[in-house]
Amino acid sequence: MGMSMRVGLTYDLPSDYGFEKDSLIYADYCLPEEIDYMEEGIRRIGFEPVLIGNMYKLNERLKSGALDCDIVLVCDEGIASRNRESIVPALLELNRIPYIGGDAYCVGIAQNKYHTKLIAKELGIRFPRGIYVEYQKEEPFRREDVFTALQKEGLSYPLIVKPNNEGCSMGVFIVRSGDELSAAVENDFLNYQEPVLIEEFIPGKELYVPIVGTGKSAYALNVGTVLKKDGSDVELYSVECKCRDLTRYEAVKLSDRVMNTMMESALRLYRHMECRDFGRCDFRLDEKGEPVMIEITPRPGLSKDGPFESCARSVGKTYDEVLKEIILSGAKRYGLEGRSLS
Repeated sequence: MGMSMRVGLTYDLPSDYGFEKDSLIYADYCLPEEIDYMEEGIRRIGFEPVLIGNMYKLNERLKSGALDCDIVLVCDEGIASRNRESIVPALLELNRIPYIGGDAYCVGIAQNKYHTKLIAKELGIRFPRGIYVEYQKEEPFRREDVFTALQKEGLSYPLIVKPNNEGCSMGVFIVRSGDELSAAVENDFLNYQEPVLIEEFIPGKELYVPIVGTGKSAYALNVGTVLKKDGSDVELYSVECKCRDLTRYEAVKLSDRVMNTMMESALRLYRHMECRDFGRCDFRLDEKGEPVMIEITPRPGLSKDGPFESCARSVGKTYDEVLKEIILSGAKRYGLEGRSLS
């Protein structure tokens, strides 16, 4: 029986960067109640939580030698760079500190939606068809070129517009006309200064597959769906839905074939990208009920009643049991299991 393992938590809050709590332009960070919930869970499973904060606070602790933990659960998102999610894993690796979750390369690629799509395509995983529009800082948006490219791809309205390197559905719009499309692209260029993806809109259910573990031992918890509070499907799982608590999560029953296709695709991409300990793949169903992967998140939220807890519950597990599996998956990679109370 070893000493209690000290589990550090890195996370961002809107106040770290001078954003309003309800900003929808920049909303990619943890909510205080999610941090509290993880902290309580870590304590309940017999480990000791150490609240670190964002990448700047982590850096200060590292420089002063004040980072007193055995392993770090990385939940921060970073800011102001396409490398923002890679900074904390890279810092921890540089300082030889064990951490839970994907490494800098894995989260960096996943941050780039277009590059993720290219990898998935090579692996035979279906993503939405679309085009990549480069951000030109000095030049005006050339809408005619975009319309021509969309026509060439055989894409028609409605379409989805989204920034290439952001999370939390920031800057994601459904557009139904040329004017709406232009406005959405110009909005994203203005707010995010990065390339934009314009993709076919996949109309069916919003689904997710939470994954626990690493490599061959990784497994899909189940398949879940995002619903409005009244139980109806969401048309667009928007930043408003996520930040203003307009949705709920629950496990879903689809045909075995569709569920198996989703779980198998999710694990194929997860393992290929060398995600570790936990992750989530998001899907939508097309008009024929076939799954289309939307993205992979190697650092998903672990919120109360969120995707992980909803799917865990459906297979007879608690949030705490899954949180413990995630932490021990990381600890095992570093040979730290002896530090735990497990």
